[in-house]
Amino acid sequence: MKLFTNKNQRNAKLLRSAAIGMTLLFFGSLVLISDPVQSILDMQLTLRPGTLMYALWLFPPLDVYINVYIFNYTNVEEFMSGRATKLKVEEVGPYVYKEVLSNHNVTQNEANNTITYTPRREYIFAPERSIGDPMVDFVRAPNIPLMGITTLASGLSMFASLGLGALTRQLKAKPMLNLTVHEYLWGYEDNLVQLAARFVPSWIDFSSFGIMEKLFREGNESNVFNMNLPEPRDRYGIKLPDAPRAYTVDSINYERGFKRWQYDEETNGTLCNRIWGSHDGTLFPLDMDENDEFFLYRRTFCRRLHVKFNQSVSINGMDGLQFTMPPNAFDSHLDDSNSSCFCKNNKCLKRGVGNVSPCYYSMPLAITYPHFLHGDPSLLEPFEGLNPDESRLTSYFVVQPHLGAPMHGTHLRLQANQVVGKVNFNRDMSPFENMVLPLLWVDLNVDEYCWPLRYLIHGIKWAFPLIEWGAALGMLMAGIYHLCAALMLCFWPSNKQQFHKVDQAELGTTVQVISLPVGFRKSSIPSSMQLELEEQHQLLFGPKA
Repeated sequence: MKLFTNKNQRNAKLLRSAAIGMTLLFFGSLVLISDPVQSILDMQLTLRPGTLMYALWLFPPLDVYINVYIFNYTNVEEFMSGRATKLKVEEVGPYVYKEVLSNHNVTQNEANNTITYTPRREYIFAPERSIGDPMVDFVRAPNIPLMGITTLASGLSMFASLGLGALTRQLKAKPMLNLTVHEYLWGYEDNLVQLAARFVPSWIDFSSFGIMEKLFREGNESNVFNMNLPEPRDRYGIKLPDAPRAYTVDSINYERGFKRWQYDEETNGTLCNRIWGSHDGTLFPLDMDENDEFFLYRRTFCRRLHVKFNQSVSINGMDGLQFTMPPNAFDSHLDDSNSSCFCKNNKCLKRGVGNVSPCYYSMPLAITYPHFLHGDPSLLEPFEGLNPDESRLTSYFVVQPHLGAPMHGTHLRLQANQVVGKVNFNRDMSPFENMVLPLLWVDLNVDEYCWPLRYLIHGIKWAFPLIEWGAALGMLMAGIYHLCAALMLCFWPSNKQQFHKVDQAELGTTVQVISLPVGFRKSSIPSSMQLELEEQHQLLFGPKA
């Protein structure tokens, strides 16, 4: 009975090892073939409620800062009196503001694979990064409302121009203002603006004016974005043809183009006046590569900015795709359908100067690279103190390919300018005629990621695949081990050889019989012991032949 039990145990062990080995081999192979880590990432890195990407997009954990550099005019009186031939400007800054973004009123549109939302941006002063206190520091800067209205008045009749000139003298409006940095950026009371708001409220609907207030904060809580979700695919994982690119803007405030730039809905417009197809700068497709180029849109630009791939970079051990804007990003030409819409009344601004006046109450404002970098050389001639240093002022946009988000190394550098045209019947404004006056330039930059984001990116790139491969290989090796053990049990030596290795304590006197000396005679063994030994011999080796 003892031997029968051991045989059953051996067979059970063989079956168990074989079953475990086959199971481990199956699951190890399944992990390698199906790539469950990538499947989980694909599920979590899409913009659907309940996913990781959705939570990150609602309240982006990115530290975005706007460094503001103001141009302080230091010899205004000398220039206006004719004693100086050039305006001296001094770059003052940075005054740094943190931009906090959140997305609200989110609606998933399953019918057309889009998502509708309202982005809100708050701006918080960062004193630890700033050069001074904007509430205390003063600057001398152009009077934007006066210069704008004076330029617009050049197209009016002589009597209207004379009347406007008399009105500005009555209000004691001066071409240059002495204001605190905070007032200049975020709003100050202006008599001319208040008067315009009273008499033409359909045109001017505000009573105070601040350049950063108009460029960045205005309309923050009212713009409704409609954005395309990742492209639908067929059952084989291939993108459907003609599907919009993932995370591109479909419309803003239910308009797919800039009506101020003569967008035609029937023809879908041109590259000059489209909104659709651009990115808002917060989320990008996860399949971007070195052949990509795209358009950035923010209301501040009053246009889409063309961005092209420059190089692959590594920042703090994280991969990034670096993009730059071309030198001619703000050029406009009447014979180019992709930029002619920026030319008003068949007149284009100088090379490197982009018109943005339709987005800012028709006031003659323009966008350029800082210090007129890549602009017409004549833009620099009226000034002292401008230095278009390409190494310092070039814009870079860096996308983290695993998350599709902007990352550290992003520096979007742009300058706001006052365009002064023809001046009629205003002696104070005459010295500034036909000039483009720099107001300020900003550097939108992304700080280093917080540690959870860094760990997530390193996990996506290294840790998660290593864990997956380690688990798969571990299961495969363990499965092979168990199958080998089952084979060894299956082809183990015969019972006769095997029982020579049985524990001495279990066999008792049987071991003693096997190990008797050769010269020991059987006749010398007592008959009772001979009978016992013969029975044990039969049990071990079977009956004699």
